[in-house]
Amino acid sequence: MGEKGLDKQIFTTLISRGIAAGGTFLLSYVLATFVSMRTFGAFMLCLSLMIGMQVFASLGTDRATLKYMGIATSNNNRREVAWVYKHSIMVNVLIGVLLGVVLWVVAPGAAKMLLSSTEHAVESLRITALLSPVYSVIYLCNFLMKGWGRANVSCFFEIGCISIVLSGIVLVCARLGISLSLLALMAALAMILGLYLMVALWTVWYLYRCSELVEKESISFSQSFYRNLPDFLLVGIIFYYTQWGLVLVLGGFHTESDVALFSLGLRLAMIIGFILTVYDSILGPRFSRLQYEGNYEGLKQLAQKSAFQMTCFALLPALVFIIWPEAILALFSSHYSGAVGVVRILVIGQLINVMTGSVMLLLLMADQQRAARNILIFSVVAGSIASLLLIPRYNAEGAAYALLLVLLAQNGMAVYVVKKKFGFLMNDWRFIIEQRNRILQ
Repeated sequence: MGEKGLDKQIFTTLISRGIAAGGTFLLSYVLATFVSMRTFGAFMLCLSLMIGMQVFASLGTDRATLKYMGIATSNNNRREVAWVYKHSIMVNVLIGVLLGVVLWVVAPGAAKMLLSSTEHAVESLRITALLSPVYSVIYLCNFLMKGWGRANVSCFFEIGCISIVLSGIVLVCARLGISLSLLALMAALAMILGLYLMVALWTVWYLYRCSELVEKESISFSQSFYRNLPDFLLVGIIFYYTQWGLVLVLGGFHTESDVALFSLGLRLAMIIGFILTVYDSILGPRFSRLQYEGNYEGLKQLAQKSAFQMTCFALLPALVFIIWPEAILALFSSHYSGAVGVVRILVIGQLINVMTGSVMLLLLMADQQRAARNILIFSVVAGSIASLLLIPRYNAEGAAYALLLVLLAQNGMAVYVVKKKFGFLMNDWRFIIEQRNRILQ
């Protein structure tokens, strides 16, 4: 696909992912407005737990599909695509069921630790356990769609669009005067995910059935697929940590209300960071294909140009959030006015994340998994130590500072490794500016 095709896909994916990001914000707004602060925080804890179980249930197969679907389609090999389907779905179902059983058994103890002031906490956690394999397969299907180059479709199977449907249910109940508890919210989520599972499986089957790939005998990556899973799993863990994981740490030390403050601040900050997820959805198979074909100049230009475009998109709204967070939080209940510092800290972190572009994805897709793994291990360890030191003392702001430290360490080291391995800086935008100047002349 040429540059015009890429720009078109970015535009359509931007729209669909914008809807998804809007859904995450909408759910935060609806819950902050129509349910109690404690219920909001408790639901975010259950949601974070469900998403965390998906990360471990996948064993890295979700992000591995980006790389190996790119190779399979480059090889025009239908059999390789079928192999990726079979093995990735099998892993997610088996591990997802196993983790669900574990959570079902430990639910009473987990409820005392995380949801001590919430009614029906054990039952809610057991619904979360049942949802583990369901959400794992849905999320995997989302990555399979990206592997087909359908990032603009895959967005509708992410948590953001699922949040839109759940928000609609909450709004209808609020209009009817029905008060929703944590258990009711989790039951509604279970119903939604059941429907999503059927649609997601049908969609990936349809894409495979309608493909024009050729049936070949050989599988070029049967061993490397499993060998690289630990590295992809680490990527999933760090992305989970930066978007959801700190919610669980905060919930272990403080109340559901503190979790609600941090969750709202994080969802607002992710509005700045969502442009990175748009590009990550598209660039994974492209990075893999360019590296596989030995086109390193094309790899450099794609990485730098995408980082420049992301920065241009995110800079202005980030400044608005940093300078006027009080005005943004005024949209919510006065109970959330204490999230001003959280919003500022997290928006700065997301702006740094965006300005360095898809740097971690580049390392993973271009056969630098070992370097990415080392960066991620250091980031997780540093972030875990920081969270244990800062959260007990500074509550939600402590969690925000810990996340900022993780993003600084992760992106700074990744930019250095890309410079060392590939010879270019992600933020060296001189050729882009010179190219634009020539066009204007």
